[in-house]
Amino acid sequence: MQSISRQVDVSQLWPFFAALLVIAFFAFWPTYFSPGLGASVSYVHLHAATATLWMISLILQPWLIRSHRYHLHRTIGRVSFILVPILLVSMILLANFRIRNVRPEDYAIQTYVLYLQFSLAALFALSYGLAMLNRNKTDVHARFMVCTGLTLIDPVFARLIFWIHPASVEFHQWLTFGLTDVILIILIWRERRNPNARWVFPVMLGVFVVAQVPALLWWTNWAAWQSFAEWFRSVPLT
Repeated sequence: MQSISRQVDVSQLWPFFAALLVIAFFAFWPTYFSPGLGASVSYVHLHAATATLWMISLILQPWLIRSHRYHLHRTIGRVSFILVPILLVSMILLANFRIRNVRPEDYAIQTYVLYLQFSLAALFALSYGLAMLNRNKTDVHARFMVCTGLTLIDPVFARLIFWIHPASVEFHQWLTFGLTDVILIILIWRERRNPNARWVFPVMLGVFVVAQVPALLWWTNWAAWQSFAEWFRSVPLT
C-alpha cells in the first residue's frame, strides 16, 4: 500500500485488522494456544506464523504511510514477495496434512473444509496479485490489499462462532461469508461518490460470492470435487 486512498482511507481501516487479530487469538485459543504449542504439528505453526505476520503488516503499513516512512513501507512490501508464497504454501501443506490424517468418519466434512481452504487461498492470492500488479496505482493497490485481509474473516469467525454456538458448518458459513460480503457492501457504499478505483470492491464482491456459492450450496458433494479431494489426499506433500 503505497499511499492513502481518499474515500476508503486505508489508514482508517487498521483498527479493523487490529481487532481481527485480537479476535483471532481468542478464536484459536481452544485448539492452538490452550493445549500448548507443542501439541500442534509444524504445518500449523508455519501457517499461524505467516498469517499473523500478514495481519500485522495490514496494521503496520497504513501507519508507515501516515508517518511518511515510505522507504520502510516499500521494504515491507518487498518482503511480502517472500512472505506471501510461504503463506500460500502453508495453506496447501496444512490442507494436505489434514485430509491425509482425517478420521474415516470425518472424511466427508473434511472434503468440504478442503474447498474452503482452497477457495480462500485463491481469493487471497488473487487479491494480492492484483494489488502488486497495480502497486503504482495507489487507489487500486490499496483496495486490493484490503481484500487480502477480508479473506481472514471466515477462518477466524467460523471458529469463534463454533465455540460460542456449536452447529452445522453450513450454518457457520452463511454467517461468516455474510459478514465478509456486508463489509464489502459497506465499502462500496462509502465509495459511491469516489471517481477513483471504485470498481475494485464491486468486482471483488462478485468474485467472493462466486467462490462462496459452492460451499453455501454444498456443491462440494459433487463427484468432480470428491475426485479432486481424493487425488489431493493421495499426493504425499506431508
